[in-house]
Amino acid sequence: MRPDAQSILIRGREVSARAPLFIVAEIGVNQGESVDQALALVQAAAETGADAITLQTIDAAQLASPVALTPGLAPDGAAIDFFARYQLDEPAYTKVVEGARQHGVRVLATPCSIDGVDLLERVGVDAFKIASGDLTWDQLIVRAARTGKPVVIATGMATVDEIAHAVDTARGAGARSIALLHAVSAHPVPPGSENLLAIRTLAEHFRMPVGLADHAEDTFALPMAMALGAAIYERRLVLPEDLHSADLAVSSLPDELSDAINRARRARAALGTGEKVCLDVEMMNRHVHRRALCAASDLEPGMVLRRMDLVALRPANGVPPSRIDEIAGRRLMRPVDLGQPVREQDLAPREANDISRRPHAS
Repeated sequence: MRPDAQSILIRGREVSARAPLFIVAEIGVNQGESVDQALALVQAAAETGADAITLQTIDAAQLASPVALTPGLAPDGAAIDFFARYQLDEPAYTKVVEGARQHGVRVLATPCSIDGVDLLERVGVDAFKIASGDLTWDQLIVRAARTGKPVVIATGMATVDEIAHAVDTARGAGARSIALLHAVSAHPVPPGSENLLAIRTLAEHFRMPVGLADHAEDTFALPMAMALGAAIYERRLVLPEDLHSADLAVSSLPDELSDAINRARRARAALGTGEKVCLDVEMMNRHVHRRALCAASDLEPGMVLRRMDLVALRPANGVPPSRIDEIAGRRLMRPVDLGQPVREQDLAPREANDISRRPHAS
């Protein structure tokens, strides 16, 4: 596949603007530190109709410095202590990937460290996601790209030049399947700050699949993202019994995500192919609502038709009105009553008509 291809494959599933929307239920930190919770989220994601899940591999010691804080999440505690609550070990991730396989969903994963890429490669994820905060970490992008798996780059907080550098870095390390996620890194995104037209901008500039990582309070943006050509939609998933999750403000319950997916599929069907043709569903009305040239009065055989002898009426049972200039001047071979359509078989052949209009030799 060419590096600039507008379509990629994630475990055999096409991801492009022309394919059905690729829906990703992000588990994120909503799994807590429980593999059972993660497996329950995988099952819920499958039941909503999502195509994939996104995991995060968190190693608190390789994610945040000991003095870093987590504004908005745990303002009174150190970031390293906060993130340590969401760590799973390799056997747990193996179980989650196996659970996803059993439910028929693909697995994307966000490594939070170089070692995390190695772990995820060992457990067999299908694609790597580079978090918005790591878009400028070339070494992580290179390590993920060298796995040969698709790389999905989130672009929150980034400029086009920064995104271009990340894409070039991934390509330089061998990545041939790259997609971008438009994201606004606010949790939640204030209404009016979604900047959804950036989806189109990124698709036109980079010529690759672009999606939306939705950090809003709800899924309001989904149909618009579809109309703008989004190929991927990622939304965090939370279980009803876990309504104290740190990511609750940017997550959807399974019923909410399922409803959003159904609306997305309806929206995709409504967008169609973009080719302007007469569709099968309207073909019957083509005859009913279009017009034909009809007799404006009783017309006798042998007469040469004039424009004033013809009127355009429904249905389209005869010669279309667009041909009135070529019908005028033709000779009738049989009578046509008032209001009845003029058909091609009612007219003398063009050659005969032309001969009849030539002057006789003297």
